[in-house]
Parts: sequence; structure tokens; C-alpha cells
Amino acid sequence: MSTKPLGPPPIIPDDPGPWSVVSMVFAQAGRPGRRRPQPPMGLMLSPAPDFGGLDAVGLDEASPVAGVGRVVVVAAAREPAFALGFDGEEVLRGVSPYVARAWSVPGLTLSSEERPPEDPAAGLPEPAPPPEVVGSAPIAVAPGGVAMAHHTREGRHDVIAVVAGGAIVRWVRGARAAAWSPEGTWFAVGGPWGVLLARGREAA
Repeated sequence: MSTKPLGPPPIIPDDPGPWSVVSMVFAQAGRPGRRRPQPPMGLMLSPAPDFGGLDAVGLDEASPVAGVGRVVVVAAAREPAFALGFDGEEVLRGVSPYVARAWSVPGLTLSSEERPPEDPAAGLPEPAPPPEVVGSAPIAVAPGGVAMAHHTREGRHDVIAVVAGGAIVRWVRGARAAAWSPEGTWFAVGGPWGVLLARGREAA
């Protein structure tokens, strides 16, 4: 078996809208003992969330902050991320169990990988129950506080909910980590499948 590192995965650049699912979630589905080919990494159309009193309004097309309005996915990485954060506009950092990584932006080339003595993913907050997403503690805040990202669950799937003005504007099924760059140019989401990096459509 080859141990040669896999190259960058192909991506789906298009934004399907406010309600989406990470394409890699479908790669894990299927009959037992049957493996599907790995799809390109990106976002695919998914139904709107429905939690009774949850206020879901959809994207703000006029917002310059990536993720609040429409985005273009520009890169993907295969390494998992259970939490993300930007170091300026040029470095994205992430952690997964027992591993800390850094990727260069915008190509998401892996620039460092460390295994510290203490698990950097230990102590990450539990996901907020879906009805309590609005008003719960965010895992990321957009520049100027115009939006917040929350980790929640829908059934057995992780979800990133982006909240602006007290309402859901973006719902990303299959993701559990999110971050904005300091200027709001970049929006990243991650999970056990890897990382996606997007920018606002106007900045494309």
C-alpha cells in the first residue's frame, strides 16, 4: 500500500445557499461493507432547518462578511479540525484529538503539524441544543460582531449555525468547527472529514 500523501482534494466552488450539507457526509453513507468513491469537497443543497420556534431567515446578500452572504469555496484540506481559528489573514489553525495543525491561506497547504503532550481538543464546548442555538455561547464571532457561529447537532449530525441579527442565516450540516479571518474576508468550516475555506462572493 502506498504511503504517499494524497494531494489536495477537488472542490465544489459553488454556494448552494443558506441550507447546506458538507459533501463528505455522503461519502460515509451506504450499505455496510460498501465504500463509495470520495466526492469533491464542498457544500451541497440541503433542506432548511425546522425546529418550531427557530427563526431562520437565510443569507444577507448585501453583507460583505464571508458566510453571512454567499461564498465561493476556494480550497479544501483532508486533515480533520474540531476547532478552527485564523492567525491573521494568511494562516488558519485547527485542532483535532491530540493534533494541532496550521494551513496557509488561501491554498490550505499544511504548514505545520504537532502532537503536543496535552490534547488540544480536550475541553472543547459541547454543542448547543438546536432550540437554544440563538443566544448560546458562540464558537466564533465575525468581525464587528455582525454574526456568530454556533456548534449544534441535528439528529446524529454536527451542524454549524451562523446567526446574525438573532436569526439563522446559514446552516451547514456535517461541520462542527468554524472561524472568520480578522477582516471577514475568509470563512472556514471543519469537521472529522477535513476543512473548507470560502470567501465572500464579492471578493472572488
